[in-house]
Amino acid sequence: MAPLRPVRAPLPPRRIRHIHIESGALNLDFAASAEQAADVAAELAKSFPEFTVTVDNDVAADLPPLPCAALWD
Repeated sequence: MAPLRPVRAPLPPRRIRHIHIESGALNLDFAASAEQAADVAAELAKSFPEFTVTVDNDVAADLPPLPCAALWD
């Protein structure tokens, strides 16, 4: 008889958000999970008050993923 494997609960679906970062001529747009986008926005607001960061639901299919997104998990 094969050994029993533990059953994992399915992970909840991740809600994807659009994060826009702006400072002068710098304009960046990425797709990120809601949690990642909120964490990045909070950290940038704390560390770089000259940045304007918005998070919304305007997610386009061609948005690149947030670089190094796994760091914010």
